[in-house]
Amino acid sequence: MRKKVLGEEELQAAAATMMELNDRAAEAVRPFEPSAVTDVTGFGLFGHAHEMAERSGVCIVLDPASFPALPGALAVARRGLRTGGDLRNREFVAGAARIEGLPEELGTLGFDPQTAGGLLISLPAEKGAVLEAAFADAGLPLARIGQVVEGSGLALA
Repeated sequence: MRKKVLGEEELQAAAATMMELNDRAAEAVRPFEPSAVTDVTGFGLFGHAHEMAERSGVCIVLDPASFPALPGALAVARRGLRTGGDLRNREFVAGAARIEGLPEELGTLGFDPQTAGGLLISLPAEKGAVLEAAFADAGLPLARIGQVVEGSGLALA
C-alpha cells in the first residue's frame, strides 16, 4: 500500500535534490582545506555530526533554526511520519547528543537517514564567508548550521 504524503511539486523537488551528486560541492570546498567533510547519508545529520565530533575530539553545536529542509519535509514530520532508520539513528547518538528541547519535527529531520544527503563541512570560521560566496557563484546550496567548540559530542544551540 502506497501512501501519498507529498504533493507532486514537493516530490519533484525531493527527487531533483536526491539526484544531485556531491561532486561539485566537494570540488568547490577542496581549495578551502576543510577540517572535516562527510556526506550525510544513512546516519542522518545528527549521526554524522556525532561521528565527526567524536573522531575530532570536539563538540559540534548545531542551530536547528538554520537547518535547510526540502519543501514539505517539515509538514510530513509534523504529521508524525518517520523513516525506518529514525529509531536506529536515535539509538546511535543516544547519550552522546544533547538535544533536549528540540521540536520533534526538527528531530525527525536530523535523524532521518538520507540516501543522498549533502555534505557536512567543518572549516575555520574565518573561511566561512568566502566559502559561502564560492558556493553561491557555483550555484550550489549552502547553509551554515552550526559551529565547532571545545568539548565533546553533539549539542544544539
